Amino acid sequence: MGIKKKLLTSFFTIIIVLLISEGFFIVVDYIILSKYTTFADNMISEYSLIDETSSLVAAYNNRIKSPFDKNEINKFDIVYSQTKQTLTKLEKTIVDSGSRVAFNGLENNINDVFFNIEIGLNSLSSDNYLEALNRYEAANSKNSFVKDNANSLLLKELEYGQKLQVEVEKVRSISQIIAIFLLIFTAGGSIWYAIKFSNKLVSPLTKLTKLAKVMGGNSSVVMDQQLLKGDDEISSLAHSFEMMVSSLRISISKLQEYNIEIKQSEGSLQIEKAKLQQYLDEAGVIVLIFDSSNQVSLINKKGEELLGVDEADAIGKDWVEGYVVKKDWTKTKNLLNFMFGRVSLVDTLENVVIAKDKTEKNIIWHFGLLKSQQGEAESILAAGVDVTELTKAKITINQLKEVDKLKNEVLNIATHELKTPLISIVGLSEVMGKKPETIPSEYQNYISIIHTEGLKLTNLIKTMLTANRNEIGKEAAVKEKFDLVALVKSLETSLGMLTKRTESKVEFDLRINELVIESDKAKISQVIYNFVDNAVKYGPKNQTIEVNLLMADDKNVKVEVVGAGQGISEEMQKKLFMKFSQLEPSLSRSQDGMGLGLYICKQNIENLGGQIGVVSKINQGATFYFTLPVPDKKI
Repeated sequence: MGIKKKLLTSFFTIIIVLLISEGFFIVVDYIILSKYTTFADNMISEYSLIDETSSLVAAYNNRIKSPFDKNEINKFDIVYSQTKQTLTKLEKTIVDSGSRVAFNGLENNINDVFFNIEIGLNSLSSDNYLEALNRYEAANSKNSFVKDNANSLLLKELEYGQKLQVEVEKVRSISQIIAIFLLIFTAGGSIWYAIKFSNKLVSPLTKLTKLAKVMGGNSSVVMDQQLLKGDDEISSLAHSFEMMVSSLRISISKLQEYNIEIKQSEGSLQIEKAKLQQYLDEAGVIVLIFDSSNQVSLINKKGEELLGVDEADAIGKDWVEGYVVKKDWTKTKNLLNFMFGRVSLVDTLENVVIAKDKTEKNIIWHFGLLKSQQGEAESILAAGVDVTELTKAKITINQLKEVDKLKNEVLNIATHELKTPLISIVGLSEVMGKKPETIPSEYQNYISIIHTEGLKLTNLIKTMLTANRNEIGKEAAVKEKFDLVALVKSLETSLGMLTKRTESKVEFDLRINELVIESDKAKISQVIYNFVDNAVKYGPKNQTIEVNLLMADDKNVKVEVVGAGQGISEEMQKKLFMKFSQLEPSLSRSQDGMGLGLYICKQNIENLGGQIGVVSKINQGATFYFTLPVPDKKI
């Protein structure tokens, strides 16, 4: 290969390497830009959904007011289509798992708005304006949840944005390291190739020049003219020249090796230093280094962010008196002085630091000694974790526990105090009711009312006491061996009487012939009775209530009570088994009770080692069930 071709090849190689590296960085920047663009579009879509959903509900309201107005119909269709498109677009661009969960909640509520509006439009077309108005109220109610869900999604997207920023910073740091490596590789390769190429090109001239300098600078060298004339002398000269060049090459080679090793060492040190600084900056804890006089010599980005200061402000400043609250000065200084008096020691400390904006932060510190080469304590490395919110949460939890304990004590005392006079009231009203001839006729009805209401109040107090005893562990289960199939069959008569209130009936589907378990018969019966009673209360007249008994799996038996009715929303299902929870609003409910029935059922089943739950959809009834463990499967 000629000199010109070699030069062109080397230049093109360098250009190709640079183009490849530039292309890599362009691709990285494009990926980062596309992620940021998608993130920004998502934020805009999420804000748009709030307005579009509200506009959709308002447009539906205008449709109700002017059902035949073509302008209102066109406006409604535009808003409806735009909301659908925005929701579909957003669903395709959500990538973060946390944002996906929040989006699912938003999507469900918006779909509920669509669902209510579509039903309302069908009702409007059939002149059922009352149902259309009811669906407007339902859609408007769901619209408030849409706003809450959209705000939650925005917060999740912001969290994703923060994580994306961290990832981008990592990618950029890695790209910088790659760029440095490519620069070193390209520059080193070019220098190496240039040296190699120049040696080949000017080697003969260089050799002659060096020989001339040696001969000219050394006066003791005597040139024998005869050596230059004969073949022997030329051979000897060539031999001496070769030996000189060989010696020179060895020296140059060693120097080059030394230079390469020095450069590699310097490069490694720079890379390791950059990595260490990167680790410190990306660490989720505060990192400080200070000397025996408590002066700061290093602080990472987390520490700068927490204190609201720059590195220049913190370096050289007294850590204790500059940032620690005055009440913690003594214990902090004592610990640091104690550590500097030891050769090797690790210790922890919790104190309060003050940021630049005067806010106080609770920090748990982990201190470790940094020693010199002679093994002497030189400085302290401190890693701190901000536990301010955790400390507040612990205080709040302890306060709530005390309030809950006090509530149970007050409830227990109140119910016991009410129980005694109620027994007297019920007993006296019962005695008076058995002797109507001694009581004027106009008071006999009052006595009956007193007796009935007294019994209701007594049952409520019993229910409250049962719930409270379950909570504090005083309501023990009475376990015995019995046939669960026979127990369920024995409830047929009492459950049948219960369903007659609404002219309904109960049917049994027992898919197991015999199943002996060890449990509490009374508590199981109470749960089944409560399930059927609720199905009667909240279901339509003339319904058929199913009681099913089957094996859930090899280790659990399952009892189901299936009722008709309007169904239970997913939001209400989450609260259904909570204390004092009721299906109807407290100011407009049609059924008696305190919302403790299902709560007690949950306590009973869980105390027996089982699980309780409900499966329901709007306008499709509800299936309440519970499972109990069995020793073995017998079908």
